[in-house]
Amino acid sequence: QWDENRFVKKYNMTKDKFYVQYAGTMGYVFDYKIVLEVAKRLNDYTDIEIQMIGMGSQKDIFVEKAKELGLSNINFLPLEPQEMVSDVYSACSVCYIPLKHGIIGNSVPSKAGLLMECHKPIITSVDRGCKYAQEINENRIGIACSDDDPKSVVDAILYLYNNPAECREMGDRGYNYGHKLYS
Repeated sequence: QWDENRFVKKYNMTKDKFYVQYAGTMGYVFDYKIVLEVAKRLNDYTDIEIQMIGMGSQKDIFVEKAKELGLSNINFLPLEPQEMVSDVYSACSVCYIPLKHGIIGNSVPSKAGLLMECHKPIITSVDRGCKYAQEINENRIGIACSDDDPKSVVDAILYLYNNPAECREMGDRGYNYGHKLYS
């Protein structure tokens, strides 16, 4: 429940915003450059907040570049303890997993199962045509976009922002799909 969520309480989050969230390591496989491009294109939407939660080798440069660009829609937050993970993922509207090109082939990021468990749709930027992207799009549990197309990521975010029922349905389909696949 939103009102009982510890992460929501900790950061005084409001139901009036659409939260696009990445939680995890901002390291080698994490593509902060596409996140910057997406944030630039969404900067005029004051009710869309991009939450970047965690640490990693790319975080400092990511924070610096966001400041240089004057992006007010990215909120950088520290890594939360393990016992808060379900609260963190449950607080977002959609999860965004931005992966660098060539990182993924036939595997699935470990956080995908946790997101499905929390009824959250996944938006990802990843190699065009990889099995992971096909799995997301074919099962309609989120929207997989090409890692070289920030406009398609923006379009995916805005589609779910403008279609809350579909956003919830994707999350529910992900939950059901995840239980069949991972249980």
